[in-house]
Amino acid sequence: MITGFNTDIRHNDKVYHIQTEDKGLSNPYIESLVYVGGEILASKKTSYAEQAKTGGIDEKWIGGLMEQQHRTMIAAIKRGRFDAPADATKSGTTPLSAPTVSGGVATPAPAAPAAPVPIDESKTLDQVIIDYLASEAESEHLELALLNTVDFYAGAPVEVRVAARKSLSQSPIPAAAIEVKVISTVEPPRVIFRGKTAGDGTAIVRCNIPAFREGTAAVIISAQSPIGNDEVKQLVKRKK
Repeated sequence: MITGFNTDIRHNDKVYHIQTEDKGLSNPYIESLVYVGGEILASKKTSYAEQAKTGGIDEKWIGGLMEQQHRTMIAAIKRGRFDAPADATKSGTTPLSAPTVSGGVATPAPAAPAAPVPIDESKTLDQVIIDYLASEAESEHLELALLNTVDFYAGAPVEVRVAARKSLSQSPIPAAAIEVKVISTVEPPRVIFRGKTAGDGTAIVRCNIPAFREGTAAVIISAQSPIGNDEVKQLVKRKK
């Protein structure tokens, strides 16, 4: 079982707490809970039991699935999906098929404030999230991708080429700000690289991963531009 995610989001004078965790291979599903004032407002479970049977998953795959579900819940809160009373957003826990995790999940471009979106009480939370993802897929935003496969080892140098593109046209995004940050369970976050993409939307990241003798760590590569932000998360490994 790997470390989960906990995030506080302020929306419409309320503070929503989102907690996402992996229940482990003995109980293979990802669970996200949304709290307001200590009360569970909504829950979301995604099973990966079928994938676990094949033996083709690892911590990186599970971590990507957790991050995707966590960020989807955050985005749904920001769009006002849970603005209705708690009873209107609670749903069953029928799991969705686990999505394919491929590097990162795009963060929607900032939008002008809009009136709260009413919740259709006939819809389950699964349906609400699917509707949200479908609507976001229609808007142009930044997508960040790693162009070469690389492992991130504690205490070792790393070189990776990244690309920032527009989600719909796939046009390159020049001058996007690239930042590489290391987060861990034993030290404060540390920025180890800053740069910008070239005219073709790519950048070469060269940096050294700090050494960790204990705890767990991850590298977060982020990109920022006028049409939105995106990030890719990779777990830091230790050489045996």
